[in-house]
Amino acid sequence: MTSIALENNDYKKEIKQKTAKPLLWIGLMSIVMFFAGLTSAVIVSKGTAVWETIQIPSAFAISTVFILLSSLTFYLGERSLKSNQLAKAKLFILATLLLGLLFTVTQYLAWTDLYKNGVVWAGSESSAAGSYFYALTALHLLHLLGGLISLLVVNFKSIKEKYNAENLLGVQLSSTYWHFLTALWVYLYLFLIFIA
Repeated sequence: MTSIALENNDYKKEIKQKTAKPLLWIGLMSIVMFFAGLTSAVIVSKGTAVWETIQIPSAFAISTVFILLSSLTFYLGERSLKSNQLAKAKLFILATLLLGLLFTVTQYLAWTDLYKNGVVWAGSESSAAGSYFYALTALHLLHLLGGLISLLVVNFKSIKEKYNAENLLGVQLSSTYWHFLTALWVYLYLFLIFIA
C-alpha cells in the first residue's frame, strides 16, 4: 500500500471513531422520545377510557432477570477486552447473546399467557389497555432484535479476534445500545406494573 492509501485509511478510521458514538446517541434519544410519547398516551388514555387492569405475566419478571444479567455479561465482556483477555471476552459476549435470546423467548411466553387470559392485541375482544400493553412490549422487542443482530456481529468478530484493547468501537457501540435497551425494558416493566 502507498503512504497516501494508508493516510486515507487512517483518516476514515478517525472520522468513524469521532462520529459513530454521537450518531448512536442521537438515535437513542429519538427512541427515548418515542417511548415517552407512547407511555404518555397510555396515561392520557387511562384517564379518559374504561381501563382494564391487566395481570402482569410472571414471564415478564423472568425476562427482566435475563436482560439484567445480559447487561452484566456484556459489561464483563467489554472489560475483558479492555484488558486483552480475549478468551474470557468471547465467553461473556456469547453469554450476552444467549441471555438476549432467552429474554425474547420469555417475552413470547408472556404474550401467550396474556392471550390465554383473554388479553388480545386488536379486534372486538380487545381493550385499550391490552392494545397498549402489547404495543409497548412488542416495540421494545423490535428494537431488541436490532440489538441481537448487533450481538451476532460482535460475537462473530470476537471469535475471529477482531477486537482487542486498541480496537473496541464496535463492541462499545453494541454495548451502549444493549445497556440502553436494558434500562428501557426496566422502565417499561415498572411502568406496566405501577402506572398502566
